[in-house]
Amino acid sequence: MSSVNFENPVRLRKHELRYLYIAILGILLMGAVRAFFNYEMISIPGPQFLLIHTVLESFSIFVSFCIFIQAMITHSRDSRNVNLFIGMVFFAVGTYDLLHTLFYKGMPFYEDEFSGNRATWLWIFARLSESIGMAVAVILPYKVMGLKRSRALSLSILWVSFISASLFFRQDLLPTLLDDEYGITSMKVSLEYIICTFMLVTLIALMAEYRKTRKLHTLQLALAIFIIMTGELYFTLYDKVYDIENLIGHIYKFVGYLYLFRAVFYPQIQYILTSKEEAESKWREAEHMLFEAEKNLSKLVLQAHEEERKRVSRELHDGIGQSLYSILMTLNLAENEIPGAAKPPSLQKAKKMTADAMVEVKEIAHSLRPSSLDDLGFLPALKMYIDHFEKVHDIEVRLTTSGDKQRLEPEIETALYRICQEALTNSAKYASPQTVEIILENNPGDIRLTIQDDGIGFSVESYLKGNQRKGIGLFSMKERAETYGGTIDIQSMLNEGTTTIVSIPK
Repeated sequence: MSSVNFENPVRLRKHELRYLYIAILGILLMGAVRAFFNYEMISIPGPQFLLIHTVLESFSIFVSFCIFIQAMITHSRDSRNVNLFIGMVFFAVGTYDLLHTLFYKGMPFYEDEFSGNRATWLWIFARLSESIGMAVAVILPYKVMGLKRSRALSLSILWVSFISASLFFRQDLLPTLLDDEYGITSMKVSLEYIICTFMLVTLIALMAEYRKTRKLHTLQLALAIFIIMTGELYFTLYDKVYDIENLIGHIYKFVGYLYLFRAVFYPQIQYILTSKEEAESKWREAEHMLFEAEKNLSKLVLQAHEEERKRVSRELHDGIGQSLYSILMTLNLAENEIPGAAKPPSLQKAKKMTADAMVEVKEIAHSLRPSSLDDLGFLPALKMYIDHFEKVHDIEVRLTTSGDKQRLEPEIETALYRICQEALTNSAKYASPQTVEIILENNPGDIRLTIQDDGIGFSVESYLKGNQRKGIGLFSMKERAETYGGTIDIQSMLNEGTTTIVSIPK
């Protein structure tokens, strides 16, 4: 069985004392009731007795089937768990108690001359199954640990069906346990004492186990067995089914099943909930680690991308650019060496092509990675890009800055520059704006960048769903902002322009 350990000895000692007081109180209460209580002065009418009896028995039936269902569900976690055997035992106990309650003398479901005796036999079989089953589970657990679930359930159903059918269809063959005129028989009393004997043996075994393991659930189970056993003694005293001793015995059984529920069912539920919480905690931790790893990987990819852009830009500028410049200088020298005023047209054409190639290489190198971004910082590089953007696209761009003018971290400057570059490119390609306004706020806690145009706008929802997707620009901007712990908010409506708000913490 599952266990819940209290590592704190002081706390465990408090439970020991509390359960000892409850056990002593149960014995004293039984003695006081027998010594001072006048049963003849109290008469419980049949309908009221049946109502109380049904409520008390319903709880024990509920506990029995809870233990059974728990055993069926948790068996796959540990195929050698004695809980499966206990579950099958309480399947039989719950079924017998259910039939005992439904067909108790006076209940409206089925009544004949054998009603009282049949209900008593159902009670006895429930208690025998309970006491013998718990004794086997506690004293000889190794005998039932290898029990397979399907076989155990089949045997339990067959046993319960056989006993129930015998009690309902061949009641006349069974000895009398309850006589309507003389009350319970000596055989009934003897069977109750046998049940108490099995419970006493189980109680002794549980206390011996508790001394070794110091497990709280073992102590709780021992208390449950003790209270149920004490209640069984009351069932040797009554004469009529509606006697007060019978009712008191059911009350003891109710209290005992409270602790049985706490000892057998609750620890499993607690284990499942604890395991679930641990699994969810590990899942959240793994998700967080995965997110951090993904963010770090994105950062590394972006950094590697920028480094490659920088390398290619430098190679274009220092390599091909210088080579083209050398070619142009050579062409000029060649032109000067040709006498006369008439220069070959092909030479003039070669010079023009070389000069155009130099300009193109310079523009490509600048678009890949402007040297001003590394040398001067984000703001100067952005201003230079805006000047170039206005000349190429004939769109007015207004830049407003506020806050600290100091340079930011290189990675954040690169991210902001690329976001501005992407936003302006998108505006020129898709929005057809007249003006674009860029506002940069360098606050103490974060950098806030707002890019607003007066273009045709678009439906952000449709874009995100893929209905209007023309590229990965917005997602690239979002990834750059989130890589550095920031956020990006894109607001746009048709014919109302687009506003992009980026916030990156310092």
